[in-house]
Amino acid sequence: MGLGMTSITNLLFPPIPPAAGSGSATDARQEIGDMIEALRAHLDMDVAFVSRQIGGTHRIFTHVAARGVAPLASGDLNPNENSLCWLVIQGKLPERVTDTSHYEAAACLPITDAANVRSHFSVPMRRRNGQVHGSLCCFSYRPRPDVSERDMQMIRSVAAIVSDQIESRIELEERGEDAAAQIARLIVDDALTVIHQPIYDLTDWHLIGHECFMRHKADPEVSARELLDQARAAGRTLELELHIARKALATLDPEHPERFIAINVSPETLASPALGHIIPEGLASRLVIELNQQDTARDQAAIKEAIRVLKERAWVAVSSEGVGFAGLQALVDLGPDIVKIAPEFLAGVAADASRRALVKALVQFAADTGVTLIAQGVETREDLQALRELGVRFAQGDVLGKPAAPGRGVRVC
Repeated sequence: MGLGMTSITNLLFPPIPPAAGSGSATDARQEIGDMIEALRAHLDMDVAFVSRQIGGTHRIFTHVAARGVAPLASGDLNPNENSLCWLVIQGKLPERVTDTSHYEAAACLPITDAANVRSHFSVPMRRRNGQVHGSLCCFSYRPRPDVSERDMQMIRSVAAIVSDQIESRIELEERGEDAAAQIARLIVDDALTVIHQPIYDLTDWHLIGHECFMRHKADPEVSARELLDQARAAGRTLELELHIARKALATLDPEHPERFIAINVSPETLASPALGHIIPEGLASRLVIELNQQDTARDQAAIKEAIRVLKERAWVAVSSEGVGFAGLQALVDLGPDIVKIAPEFLAGVAADASRRALVKALVQFAADTGVTLIAQGVETREDLQALRELGVRFAQGDVLGKPAAPGRGVRVC
C-alpha cells in the first residue's frame, strides 16, 4: 500500500491535540482514542491499541480501536510473557512484522492465534528518562507486506505524541503517590498536632470555646492549607481530616464542660459516615463541626442532608470566606447553627462607615434567620470594639488570642 508520511497533521488529527496537561484527563483520553482510531483507519489495520506496562510482569490496554469487534478491550490485562509488544521492547522481535508466521518468537505465542495476529507493528513508548512505559501497536488479521518503513515512521510519530500525553498523566500519578505516602507518613509518625484559637463572648469577655487547627510539629511554618492541598492531591483528604478530628476531640477540656471546640472539615469529610462514627455520644453542646471549602461542594442537596444528620451529634458551622454578601443566603439555606463571618467583611470596620452598615445588616440577617454569628480574624482593638458596639456577640482573632497549644492561649484584650 505504501501509505507514507504525507501531511500527518492533516490526515490523522486536525488540529493537533492540546499540550499534555492543558485539559482534563477525560479530554486527553478522548484525544488519544481519536488519534489511535485515525491511525488504524489510515493504515487500514484491523486493530490499533495503546498499552501501558504494569510493573515488570503485565501490561494493560488503555485505548483500543478496531474494525468491528476487537479481540481485546480497554482495561484488559495481558502478561508480558504472552505479548508480542514485550518481545519488541526486549529486542527479540522487530517493530515491523509484516507476517508473524515468519518469526518463530511471534508464531509460538498463544495470543498470536487467539487474537488472529497475522501482521504486527509495534513502537515502544518511552519516558523522557528513557524508561519504557508502554507501546503503541497496530495489527491486522492478514499479512501486510505493503506496510513500509515510511508507514512505520507515521506510527512512531503518533506514538511520540501519545507518549507525551501519557507522560504527563504518569507524572501526576507519581506526584499523587508521593503525596499519599507523605500524608500516610505524617499520620503514622504522629507528626501533626492540634492548636487552639480562643473564641470569646464579647458581652462579658468570657471564653466560650476554641477553633482547632492542625500544625506540623517539626515545621510549624507549613500551613494547614498546604497540608490539606497535599492531601487533596493524594486523594487522602478524608483520612487526614479524620486523623486531626480524633486528635482535636482528645483536647476537650474536662475541667470546663461549658466550652466547645470547633473542628474544620471539607465537604467530602462532612458527607462521610466515618465522621459521625468518631464523634462520641453526648458532645452536642461541646462540639462544632465547621464546613470549609463549601464552594467546592458540587451536590448542595447532599451537603444539606449531611448537615441535618450531623446536627444530632454536634453544632454545625459554615464559613463565609469567598462567598460575598450575596452568598450568605445560600450558606444559611444549608441549615447550619453558626455562620463564621470572614475577615473580608470585617477588616477596618471601626473606620469604615460602609463596613459598619454591612455588619449591622449581617447582625439583623442573623437575627432574622436564627443563626449565630462569629466574627473571624479580628486583628485590632478598634475593630473588636466596633463589632461589639454593632451587636456582634462572638469573635476570634489574633487580638483576642493567637493559635497556641491547648491550655496555653493568652487573651490580649
